[in-house]
Amino acid sequence: MAKQKNAKYVVTSFKSNPRLPSFRRKLDPKFVKKVTDVDADTVPGAEFYSETMWILPGNKSPMTQMESHTHTWGELIGFFGFNYDNIRDLGCEIEFTVDNEKHVITEAFAAYIPPGVQHGPLVIKNVRIPVFQFMSGPTKRYE
Repeated sequence: MAKQKNAKYVVTSFKSNPRLPSFRRKLDPKFVKKVTDVDADTVPGAEFYSETMWILPGNKSPMTQMESHTHTWGELIGFFGFNYDNIRDLGCEIEFTVDNEKHVITEAFAAYIPPGVQHGPLVIKNVRIPVFQFMSGPTKRYE
């Protein structure tokens, strides 16, 4: 069967060896399952990046996903717990520092971080149920 013309725009996997900046921490793949990465490397011509992952219960230690940093572009970050009975239940605790203010979040959320605004560390704690995370921004690669 011939490959469809626009198949290159549909991403069903993640980068096996992504180049992450020094402020991003490598997370245990036993508890963090990457779903997709979209950027100029995975989709030719993409002008934004996006990554998605599931965070699974079982890790007894807090997971620091990223240290404090800034970008020249705005970033959208979201976390959502897998609880049909209460869609607001995040299923974990997120400590997220934005512009030197520490936020402790226990409800599903999305946050927009404007260009140049310090954010991080982002720490994931007490994961009780699977939690879906996405990050996206108008840049060809996450740097």
